[in-house]
Amino acid sequence: MPHKVVFLHGSPRKAGNTRALAELAMEALAARGVASEAIDVPRLEYRHPGCVSCYQCQQGEDFRCHVDDELARTVATLPRYDALVVATPVYWFSQPAQLKMFVDRMFSLVKIDEDGNVFSPLRGKVLALFATAGGEEEENVDILVKQWRIPAERMAMPFLTCLFPFCHFPPGEAAGDPESAARAREFGDRLAKALAEAR
Repeated sequence: MPHKVVFLHGSPRKAGNTRALAELAMEALAARGVASEAIDVPRLEYRHPGCVSCYQCQQGEDFRCHVDDELARTVATLPRYDALVVATPVYWFSQPAQLKMFVDRMFSLVKIDEDGNVFSPLRGKVLALFATAGGEEEENVDILVKQWRIPAERMAMPFLTCLFPFCHFPPGEAAGDPESAARAREFGDRLAKALAEAR
């Protein structure tokens, strides 16, 4: 059965550089026989902006947010994929608020027992951060890397990154930059290889 990858687009900009570069990575995956889909996170409908800390998702055996909205239903689909790619620009040393709402609901995909052991249907799947930034990597994009590396380690998810610091191109034009385009395609190749090794 072929692998499936989902790109979680975090930018509120519909035709920005993060999406344009992610499309090149998706093309590279397709060339290696890996199917990919995209979720436009900022446009998901929600009843509450993020987690309301009701902890109902921690009761019982199912891994699902109990707030019944499109945001929760979409989060519940993530275990269907073999890899999750968080495709996001850096906003004020973090990810956009629209993506953070989605991320907080991902708590429903994790259960922690009294001994601190973590259980999740995402365990063993590949997690990747695909991030663009207007500034440098140090004390900027690397902060976001740390934010995602920690849950990846806790859930035993192989972790990849593809970072684009100093991405100062007009919206959507980064894909026309040879160096940025090559980096995006190389990431697609690395992700396909990581999926093959994870089998």
